[in-house]
Amino acid sequence: MVVHRELQGRILRLVLLATVVLAASSYGHSAAAMADSPNEGQETGRIISVRKVLANPNFGGRYPQTHYYLLYFAVRTSDQTYCAEYYTAVLDEIDDLFSARDRDIEFVLKGKSLRVRTPKGRKLKAHLVGQKPC
Repeated sequence: MVVHRELQGRILRLVLLATVVLAASSYGHSAAAMADSPNEGQETGRIISVRKVLANPNFGGRYPQTHYYLLYFAVRTSDQTYCAEYYTAVLDEIDDLFSARDRDIEFVLKGKSLRVRTPKGRKLKAHLVGQKPC
């Protein structure tokens, strides 16, 4: 009976070791694939316009209020112009997008979303809209 339990313990350890080794090797493959995927579909464009609109214009009241802004910006590639909106309360993001005007940036277009990487390294995920707001 003791020999049987020892054998079960060894088999269990071997199975656990094999599981850990397989999981580690598959994680390495998926991590390498994930590292390659952000470059897929990546394009370079130029921000040609940026417009800031106060999204919550309610003033007054007793307590201070956080202001949220809608940023409308247009990105031009060699053959097309995309207009997008981004909703934020972070003033550094707003300043970073304004400083990127007339500069080349990297972006990824996926469905109705436009992911932009600003020159300072910020990643902004905006929603595509019609050309009128830009």
